Amino acid sequence: MTRIESSARRAVPASESEREQMETAFRAELKQLAEEAGFPYCVRQVARALFEVGWIAGVRSGHTGVALTDVPLPPHTFRTALSRLAAAMNAEDGPGLGQLVSYHGSQERAHGRYWVTRVDRQLGFKGRESVLYRLSEYRDGEFVTALSGVHSWSVTALPQHWQRA
Repeated sequence: MTRIESSARRAVPASESEREQMETAFRAELKQLAEEAGFPYCVRQVARALFEVGWIAGVRSGHTGVALTDVPLPPHTFRTALSRLAAAMNAEDGPGLGQLVSYHGSQERAHGRYWVTRVDRQLGFKGRESVLYRLSEYRDGEFVTALSGVHSWSVTALPQHWQRA
């Protein structure tokens, strides 16, 4: 069982050696992923920070032996972690400007695919953020507004492969 140490112990920042080892291991894991995995830069940066914390904790507790002996993580393990991180970050942010979404709100006649052409964020009455979307269709080379004031729970971002179709 572990316990929290008193504040008399001072935290020691990562050493140059620890950072080099972590960076090498992180790059090795990224290389295992297919190029088309396409994780956004922000997801890779958050993953790098989390990987660094885990790596340094492992090095300092002596539990990185397997990683240090050229036995990389299985590719699906790292891909799954990055996918879940990306999904969590996207769920928090919601669809973005220029993203293709599926509308499934209260106006049943309007259910379908639309492009997000405006995102309005406001601070609500109880201090919670309120996000409203303008959804548009793309006709004759321009966006035409189809729905305005759409709540975040009425839209779902479509995967990237839908956006090419």
